[in-house]
Amino acid sequence: MQLSYNPTYAGSEHQSETTQKAQHIADGLLVDPIRGVEVVDPDPYTALAIEYINKIHDEVYVNAVRTGEPRHLATSQGFTWGPGLFPMAVSHTTGLIAATYEALTNNCTSGSLSSGLHHASRGSGSGFCTFNGLAAAALYAVTAFHATRVLVLDFDAHSGGGTWNIIQQSMPENVVQIDVTTSRLDTWRPEGESILTHCSVEDYRQSIGEAIEYAKTLKPFDFVIYNAGMDPINDGVSEGVISYRERAVRDFIGDTPAIFALAGGYTWGGQTYEDITAWHRMTLNTWATAAMRNNK
Repeated sequence: MQLSYNPTYAGSEHQSETTQKAQHIADGLLVDPIRGVEVVDPDPYTALAIEYINKIHDEVYVNAVRTGEPRHLATSQGFTWGPGLFPMAVSHTTGLIAATYEALTNNCTSGSLSSGLHHASRGSGSGFCTFNGLAAAALYAVTAFHATRVLVLDFDAHSGGGTWNIIQQSMPENVVQIDVTTSRLDTWRPEGESILTHCSVEDYRQSIGEAIEYAKTLKPFDFVIYNAGMDPINDGVSEGVISYRERAVRDFIGDTPAIFALAGGYTWGGQTYEDITAWHRMTLNTWATAAMRNNK
């Protein structure tokens, strides 16, 4: 299974989990590789990623992230602006575009060490998210691969209102969004087949199971995009429940072409980068194991 990453993912001057954890995870894979995971450089897809960023975001906003002006837009995601911000944010979308190409060309699964995505709306960033690589990947699948039904499965602790904003403006007939959250940050109003579930920590496992069972009742999808947030752990969900979630998501996907991004996971509450890396490796291990099994 191919996993997109290069050092530009961590190239921003702003230091936070969103801008730095990909490097920690990639470094960990060098020390302790995961069988079946091949880390690949998505850089050849950078121009394509910029093309799709310009399709889903307003020109004024994209230019603000590039140049730093107007500053309120350039820093609307909550980061300090520097010249490394634009290439860093582009790289996280580039990884998802590369993963989408791999998955839909070869009818397989792929992933990227991308995060900082789902709160970014058409005209601004928000909540540590600069460019919405999830929406860019969905539009790429629809326009370049003629996918007629795409599922965005977002299990970050927070709602993906930015993704929904872009979907509604760019591809409302093609994309279904299913969110399960433990926070009401960036909430959105579902329409059609899409659903948003806010739940308590205690009800999280049940809510995940119900969301997946609901997805099974829908007409099959051509492509699945999974935003694998680990920040429910920061809110108090156990690692055991998250491990169940990762297996349940991967079992649901089955043979459908699919990609994943990493989404939230923070040092809040005394956690460390080693903890965050271990959390995200649950996704990598689960998808790599399934990919090897499907290739036999």
